Amino acid sequence: MRAFRCSRLCAFLALWLLAVVLAVTPIPAAAETAAWTPAQASESLNELRDTLQTVQQRLQKKDGLGDSDLVALRNQLLAAQEQAQEMSVRLEPELLSVTARLNQLGPVDDPAGESDDIARQRAQLQQSVTELDGMIKLARLIGVETTQGLDLVSKQRRAIFQAELGLQSQSVLTPRFWSNVSRDLPGDLARVDRMRKDLAQRLLDLPTYVLWSAAGLALVWLGLAVWAVRGLERFTISHTKPSRLRRSFYAAALIVLYSLVPGVLASLAAGLFYWNGNLAPDLSSFVSKSVFALYLGGFVTGMGRVLLSAQRPSWRLPPIPSNVALKLAWLPLALGVMVALTWMSQQLLGLVNATLSTTLLVNSFNTLTLSIFIAIAAWNLSQGREKPPVPQEGDDPQKTVPVQQGSTWLRAIPITLGVVIGLGMIAFLLGYIALSSLIVQEVLWLSLVICTCYVLVALIADIGQSLLLQFKEKRASNEWTSAQVRGSSQIVIVLSGALRLCLIIMAVTLVLLPFGEDPTQWLQRRLGFLVTGFSLGQVQLKPSSVLLAGMILVLGVLFVKALQRWVANQLLPATRIDPGMRVSTANLFSYVGYFVVVATAISSLGIGLERMAWVISALSVGIGFGLQAVVQNFVSGLILLAERPIKIGDWVSLNGVEGNVRKINARATEIEMFDRSTLIVPNSEFITKTVRNVTLSNPLGVVKVKINMPIDTDAKRVRSIMLEVMQNYSDVLADPAPEVTLDGFDANGLQFTATCYVSSPRVSGRVRSVLMFDILDGLRKEGLALHHTQTMTVLPTLPVASQTEGGNPLFNN
Repeated sequence: MRAFRCSRLCAFLALWLLAVVLAVTPIPAAAETAAWTPAQASESLNELRDTLQTVQQRLQKKDGLGDSDLVALRNQLLAAQEQAQEMSVRLEPELLSVTARLNQLGPVDDPAGESDDIARQRAQLQQSVTELDGMIKLARLIGVETTQGLDLVSKQRRAIFQAELGLQSQSVLTPRFWSNVSRDLPGDLARVDRMRKDLAQRLLDLPTYVLWSAAGLALVWLGLAVWAVRGLERFTISHTKPSRLRRSFYAAALIVLYSLVPGVLASLAAGLFYWNGNLAPDLSSFVSKSVFALYLGGFVTGMGRVLLSAQRPSWRLPPIPSNVALKLAWLPLALGVMVALTWMSQQLLGLVNATLSTTLLVNSFNTLTLSIFIAIAAWNLSQGREKPPVPQEGDDPQKTVPVQQGSTWLRAIPITLGVVIGLGMIAFLLGYIALSSLIVQEVLWLSLVICTCYVLVALIADIGQSLLLQFKEKRASNEWTSAQVRGSSQIVIVLSGALRLCLIIMAVTLVLLPFGEDPTQWLQRRLGFLVTGFSLGQVQLKPSSVLLAGMILVLGVLFVKALQRWVANQLLPATRIDPGMRVSTANLFSYVGYFVVVATAISSLGIGLERMAWVISALSVGIGFGLQAVVQNFVSGLILLAERPIKIGDWVSLNGVEGNVRKINARATEIEMFDRSTLIVPNSEFITKTVRNVTLSNPLGVVKVKINMPIDTDAKRVRSIMLEVMQNYSDVLADPAPEVTLDGFDANGLQFTATCYVSSPRVSGRVRSVLMFDILDGLRKEGLALHHTQTMTVLPTLPVASQTEGGNPLFNN
């Protein structure tokens, strides 16, 4: 239960982080709702095509297009792409509906004999199908062309970015740089001050109760945040077992809390600016991006504190020495604040249209500060090895435990960071401020991606290991069977591995992101197939449909298993079906249920059963060659379950083999032989061959005991003794009554046969043995001896010479 709670909380935290990213991601203008009439839909598509042609013409010219112009064109393309995708998705059901109505009319057998109304309706439906199909194809074409346009925009933006990186501006070491700053900085600060006054005036215009309410909410949120951070450790200890899951869950939850604290406060402050109406587009963009910057700063702070864990070494995920963690304990907060300020300053420079000198000054300050922070971290990591203890007098050098010098990657990180930051500082001093700024930003970006992936992968792996441990505990306490543990463990291992693989692939994709590419827009374009899907033959597969099919399979399998248990444990015991057939009947229900689940999952993918003719044809060929025996045995198993010529527990004899039926599977039947070995027989053997079922319809067992008595024995006394023995034995049935017959008499004596009936053939052998013992005792007590059979041996006639020379051979040694 504790692991389940942690898993549920982890899933909630992951969904919340996704919601935060989506909330702060710049979203293109909402597309107009696609019209349903063909005329209006066609008009909207034509407008989109005209817009796309205009954008393509501007991109082909390339003259006078700056980065801001390219961003505007990119937003137009994104809006057109979203509208085209939405229109295509909404028109597809309409096309299917019209096609179905057209198919209901059937083919035209006799055009002359068809009525005018049906012909007119057929023509209208055919025209609608043609128009809808053309519009859907046009919408998909527009989506493809917009994707190509977005790639072209990204290419031109990267070209501009690379050109700017190669430009050498004035170095901060030159007097001319500072003279330009002193000349342009006052004007830029004046524009910033005007914007500040506009925002301050919007706050002053708010009612007093709004400001006090916002302040109260902020204080309450800060109190809740402090309480949550302090109570998180107690909650984790009380709801998780001592394992790695406790550390990874605590780390993930703490990162979320650190992200929420400044982000929610910033969202609350941003809401005040919108109280009296919307802001200007540029100012609104600055406010929203500033909110994102504070979320990001909190995330960086939380990530650093979690990885260092200076005050709790036992909760630390990476193998960082404690002395390094203590020295760098102040760095996460400073780095988070600096990252937020850097992001906000970049947006502010664009908003006030700052001069080049001011832009260089701000970028220089940000780059230099971040480089110093990174250099400090690299230096402490390189110097953070545990010092060996000072040997004391009398210590045995051979017993001294060597101190671990840290992992290889931990020693490689400071060297790599030092080289990269050194190159960035050289470029900075030479005047390549844009290049040095890029180097620092890329270092921070890669570090953030790798650390996030590391924490999430550790969390998923630890959840999987905790669940596997719980499965073993349930097996040890006999709550689960070995099959349940094995199946659940396989599911957990596969899901855990798949999720970790997806995270690693996503991290590698983000690490290999081209220079100058906006991550949010890049992911939005590259992951556009999540909406449009991809074609597989004539079927359009969408990831949402694949996800739905997967959910149907998982939930369907769970439902079928629950239904199987209910049928076996509750429904069938209330029927007249004998206990031996309940398992087989429940299996038959499960086969039907699995077939329905698979068919439903295939239908959810958009693949109708009529489109699976090629699959059925392939299966027919396979059945004809290699699967014939498998299908024959499967069908035979269904016949066995339906007709029930044999059932579980029956004593059967087949091809000279006897045993008890233990299990009837889909392909074969398991027979337990009398020596406790198991014989697996294909089901078709019970249908096509002669089978002897000893216990069919629960027959009685027959016990026969035959004895020979001397010819002068009193037959009536022998009969009474044998009847008395059979009547006094409890396992012998009174109805039919036991009887003793005299089968005949000859030179071998009198031949008696005692016959009685028992409840089951399975006890016949035991009862026969007991009766024989008791009959022998009864005959001995009466002084009646069994007949001694005399054997006469006839020897061949020997030659005379042999008789004379060797004497009688019977007496020779």
